[in-house]
Amino acid sequence: MNINPIIQQGLEQGLIKLDNDKKYITYVQQNKRRNYADPEEQVQAETFLKLILNYGYSPSHIQLFVKVTMGSTTKEADIVVYHDDACQAPYIIVECKKPDISEQEFNNYSSKPMPH
Repeated sequence: MNINPIIQQGLEQGLIKLDNDKKYITYVQQNKRRNYADPEEQVQAETFLKLILNYGYSPSHIQLFVKVTMGSTTKEADIVVYHDDACQAPYIIVECKKPDISEQEFNNYSSKPMPH
């Protein structure tokens, strides 16, 4: 498996770790281990790293896999970027999908109500 340059940069900077088989990724700041073989997880990892390395958000202001309330149900947001150090004031909520979803699937996800 070739490693995407942003993933390589994240490894070098100690933001993430991959196991020897590159099947599992660990997000170091939160010590969360996930299945990197899942295409959606690869998108999440790249997005997480781009937020830090390309856009300059602090890793301490980013939480992964956060429970959020959407209407009367609780869901899991893939990535939440917060305004504050205490991670209490959400600024950006990111929902990642595998790279090859259809236009209809994209529109379905993007039309869902925002959490509160």
